[in-house]
Amino acid sequence: MTDYLDDDIVLLRRDDGSTWEHYWGDAVERDPAGDVAGKMRVSMVGQFGQAWSGFVDARTALRSTPILRLSMIDVQQGDGMIIETAGGQTIFIDGGDNKLFARHAATRFPNSSAAAPKIVDAIIVTHGDADHFDGLTDIRKSETDTRPGKALFLAPKRVFHNGLVKRPTTKPGGARRPDAEMFGASKKVGGISFATELADDPRTVAEIDRNGPFATWCATLDHWDARTQAATGAPIAVRRIDHLQGDAFDFLAQEGVFVELHGPISETVDGSPALRFFRDPPDDASLMTGTVPPTGGSVSASHTINGHSISFRMRYGNVRFLLTGDLNHESMAMLRQAMPQASLTAEILKVPHHGAADFEMAYLREASSVVSLISSGDESEAKEYIHPRATLMAALGQASRGTPAVIFNTELAAFFAYRGTVMQPARDGNPERRFEGFERTNFGIVHIRTDGERVLAFTHSGKKGMNEAYRFTVSATGSIAFAPAAIKRSAPKA
Repeated sequence: MTDYLDDDIVLLRRDDGSTWEHYWGDAVERDPAGDVAGKMRVSMVGQFGQAWSGFVDARTALRSTPILRLSMIDVQQGDGMIIETAGGQTIFIDGGDNKLFARHAATRFPNSSAAAPKIVDAIIVTHGDADHFDGLTDIRKSETDTRPGKALFLAPKRVFHNGLVKRPTTKPGGARRPDAEMFGASKKVGGISFATELADDPRTVAEIDRNGPFATWCATLDHWDARTQAATGAPIAVRRIDHLQGDAFDFLAQEGVFVELHGPISETVDGSPALRFFRDPPDDASLMTGTVPPTGGSVSASHTINGHSISFRMRYGNVRFLLTGDLNHESMAMLRQAMPQASLTAEILKVPHHGAADFEMAYLREASSVVSLISSGDESEAKEYIHPRATLMAALGQASRGTPAVIFNTELAAFFAYRGTVMQPARDGNPERRFEGFERTNFGIVHIRTDGERVLAFTHSGKKGMNEAYRFTVSATGSIAFAPAAIKRSAPKA
């Protein structure tokens, strides 16, 4: 019989003498016949998929029911999250644009194969920027990796997206493509430009009209389709969703997980759904505090695809999650004004756009989160946007329901160890170069676990046995009660 840890942090002392931390909700197989004084005999699965036997403190509390888990994966400059429901369903939200998400997922879901793939109940691509979905294609590429724990064979049941498919930045012949044509056909109505060529499935867009990441993504969907058909009896349900299609998440309702779909907000143009173009924001950060979107600025494809991210509030028991993609000031104001005021309130906020300065203060105040999660990372000069911005961090503190605010950032939770001077050989016409070498020894993953009332929010550090963890409960009316400290049980030594 499987039980689950009911203490926040529990140290397992393995039979080989090593130790490993496990957390609230981790599965436990009891072996009462092996108990000794002060120690409980158990078997647990480690982070690399191995089953370990050993002892935990005899006072360790266990529960009979699983809990909901959300993890924000460190993908450097991008987004990638995994939700596992108490009923065993799995949802991927974005996946970065490098191998990091794929590597974590392969470790987290070991022992898959083409014949026995990992079933993912939904992949949500919040919007079509590469830093949110191109890394999902690395999951497909991992299938050829023969090293233990590196390959993941996936069979997604559903893929949700916002319908905007990016075109190449240049047209056939080499001319630069204007922003208003970046998603295909567009039309002006009452002085407002709308993207009218929304795709229900990106694979229906002509290959010549997809940019590089979308071309690779469509090939990945084709690759997975046959496997999903074999594993589930149906092809992948690829679906464009907007604020009118909350039924897309009905598959979660059977286990008490309810979703209010906020965006993108579609509008009707010539009898069909369309998405309005957003504009470049002003540089004056003080304008971000206003409740009315700043006017002026030219039509911006990047702000349009960001602003029309799939955004929604998920509720499990008393606990609410507000998931926002890369929303910006203009879209946050639009969503907030279209939604009943209480619909934004959430205990857990996934902060929009990696902590960019382009936010609306009124939106953050109505969300009034207890824990805020920011996904950002130093990666390269080409991807440096100074995220998270100082103004955004201050705004989260002001808007938080708790004092002090709890703000996690994948970039700050990562850990690097200095490894000394390294010589880079001469190559590509560049001379030999000396530089200081660092190794990333801890990836900044942020975890949220809840049973619908109690919440544990934690991350790891570069030092074994050191965590940052916060525990609180949420009442039916939304009141918060923090625990003095997380409960930590250490297995007694022999």
